[in-house]
Amino acid sequence: MNKHPLRKITSEHKQTYALDGVVVLRGMFDSDWIKLMHSAAEQVMANPTAYGIPGPSQGNDMTSVCHMWRKPGEFRDFVFNSPAAEITGKIIGSSTIRMYHDHLFIKPPNSRKIMRWHHDATAWPVTGEQVPNLWLSLTRANEQSGRVEFLAGYPKYCLNNNIVYGFNNDQASGICPDFEKRREDPNLNFVSFDLDPGDVVLFHPLMPHHSKGNSSDKPRIGLALRLFGDDVLWSPASHKAPIPDVEQLPAGQQPQGKYFPILWQKT
Repeated sequence: MNKHPLRKITSEHKQTYALDGVVVLRGMFDSDWIKLMHSAAEQVMANPTAYGIPGPSQGNDMTSVCHMWRKPGEFRDFVFNSPAAEITGKIIGSSTIRMYHDHLFIKPPNSRKIMRWHHDATAWPVTGEQVPNLWLSLTRANEQSGRVEFLAGYPKYCLNNNIVYGFNNDQASGICPDFEKRREDPNLNFVSFDLDPGDVVLFHPLMPHHSKGNSSDKPRIGLALRLFGDDVLWSPASHKAPIPDVEQLPAGQQPQGKYFPILWQKT
C-alpha cells in the first residue's frame, strides 16, 4: 500500500484549490488501499456503533459514522500510513497536518437520502482556513449514484463577507441557502466530479456542497478525513459539534495532544 501519492501533485492542483476551493486528484491511492478500506466500510455498515460514533445523517438510507480512527484497525492504519495527509498538506500549503476526524458515508442502492446544501465550517469548533475535507471515493461516484456537488469559488465570497453559516437562522450568519433554488443564477458555478475508486476531492471548510440520493443498483461509498493545518485555532461556540473526550480548549489555542496527532510535516 502506497505511503506517498501515486501521482505528482502539480502547481495546477494547488492553483485550482486556491481559486475554486475544491480540486479533484485522480488515482492517488493504490488498489490495496481501496480493497482494504472498502472491506472495512462494509464491516462498519453491518455494525456502525462497534466502530465509531454515528453521525447526524445515520439511518436506513445512509451509513454515517465518525471517529473510527481512534480504534486499532484499518481506519487508524489509513490515517497514519496513507498519503492522505501529505496530499492535503501540499495542496493547502501547510507545514504540518494534524488529525481531526474521519467520517464514512455509505449510500446504499436506491437510497433516497439527500444531503442538503451546507458547509463544514458550520460545525467545526475552530477558526482557520486550513481545515479541509479530503473525500476518498471507494466506489464509483457519478450523477446516478449521488456524487457530491460544489460551488466553485464560493469560499472566497464567504471569506470576503465574513460568512460562516449556522445550523439555524439565529446562529452565526444564518442557515446555508438552498442553492437548488438558484440553479439558473449566472453568478454561481456548480461543479461535480465523476470519481473512480482511488480518486479524491479536497475542499475548503467554507465550500457549500450537497448530494442527491443514490438511484443506482450499487452502493456509493466515500471516506472523508477532516484535517488541521497551521492556521487552525480553537474557537468554541454553543452550536459547534463537540469532539468526543476533548474538553473545550481556550479560544485561540492550537489543537494539540493525542486526539490531534501530527500526521505529516513538510521537509
